[in-house]
Amino acid sequence: MTLWQLKAFTTVAKEGSFTKTGKILGISQPSVSALVIGLQKELNVRLFEKLGIKPHLTEAGRRLFELVNGVLATIEKIPEELDQVKGLKKCRLAVGGSGFAGSTLLPIVVRAFKKSFPSTDIKVTIEGSPVLKEKLLSGDLDVALLGQPARASLLVVKPFREERIVVIIAPNHPLARRRSVPLDLVAKEPLIIEARGATRDKVEALYEKKGFDFAPELVTNTIFGSREAIKTAVANGLGIAFISAHQIVLDVRAGRLKILNVPDLGLTRAMYLAFHKGRQSPLLQRFIDFLHGYKER
Repeated sequence: MTLWQLKAFTTVAKEGSFTKTGKILGISQPSVSALVIGLQKELNVRLFEKLGIKPHLTEAGRRLFELVNGVLATIEKIPEELDQVKGLKKCRLAVGGSGFAGSTLLPIVVRAFKKSFPSTDIKVTIEGSPVLKEKLLSGDLDVALLGQPARASLLVVKPFREERIVVIIAPNHPLARRRSVPLDLVAKEPLIIEARGATRDKVEALYEKKGFDFAPELVTNTIFGSREAIKTAVANGLGIAFISAHQIVLDVRAGRLKILNVPDLGLTRAMYLAFHKGRQSPLLQRFIDFLHGYKER
């Protein structure tokens, strides 16, 4: 019997829904079902019965809920109580992110972390990966999410997340009506791209490999604002762009941009977690745990 199984069970009991429980816990509905089924098998009892569309507790389920609900509430308070003893609530944390991380994952994690530790002072720096590397080495940053791997003996650098690169275009562009578009046809469109960065390096290497002419129509030069400039230019019909899928979810939903289906594209880019070997602390580890918790979202 695991705490995760008991957490899934009590949440289903409170919410009356496996699907809603999955959303609350950040896992899929089948994963919730598997946790509950595993708990039932271990205890050799049925915990839920279906009456209508909602799961209802059996007598055994009600008894288990009474036994574990208060215990789980106490367990969930343990990290916060210990953090107060260790002084985590009064510490400062300097976090960095490249333009890629800074416009996707990092703001979400920082916001969530500050909700759990509202007195923690978190300073966020958005810069290019080379600058972040130097700030980690100098001690100006505690941890960073990089768009490119940093090589330094004093740093711990680990692959953290991989993101699919897609081709975006204005919804009213003729290519937007096609079910799929070959890469050679995409390469004939005016290209809008950032002045530097991992995505540009990958696209330039792809064009060279395929024998396409790499001659960008528009180049953006800012670090954090370059993605917004690219998206605005594409939305206004100035050309196509290559961008991480996570960065244009809201634009696609709003109908401002369209993702082209390019079967032979196959580009991805990685995000790397980096921190100084000599600057580890309970607060830093807690933040890294938060990062891993939001890794797949």
